[in-house]
Amino acid sequence: MKRRDLLKTGVYGLAGVTLSSTLISTFQSCHSVNEYNPVYFSNTEFSFISNMVDFFIPKTETPGAVDMKVPQFIDIIISETYNIDSKNNLSNKLELLIEDFKSKNVDLSDYNSLKSKFVSDFNNKTHHEIYNQIRDLTVWGFKTSKEIALNVLNYNPIPGYQLGCIDINK
Repeated sequence: MKRRDLLKTGVYGLAGVTLSSTLISTFQSCHSVNEYNPVYFSNTEFSFISNMVDFFIPKTETPGAVDMKVPQFIDIIISETYNIDSKNNLSNKLELLIEDFKSKNVDLSDYNSLKSKFVSDFNNKTHHEIYNQIRDLTVWGFKTSKEIALNVLNYNPIPGYQLGCIDINK
């Protein structure tokens, strides 16, 4: 084998390994809310949480919470970091909230009817614990998403700057 062929094969192999992981992560990040399979929540609960998250931070000139995949963030955070008691507590509160919506004949797939019920719940201060918990997770997931942190909040990971090798007299 010639040296040139060996170098070509090595470069192609390295490029293949590098690009394969990049492409896989790109394809995995392209899932929408409808294509996502929830880890912790049922599909109904996840759809409900997605509508709630969209109510808290809707899309305006800036991307909304659903665009930043906050519902997926909430699902993963709850499944991986909450202990069993916290998960059960959240599930019970969420079940009560969904049952309340169903008892009021609110269509869980219609965003506008959900929105009016959310507003009335906020005004009447009902189910405030679950709303606060989901709202806090929504804000956390939204603010820590890369696009929002860098482009909207103008986050600078290294505050200030260093001027090395400058003249002290200047």
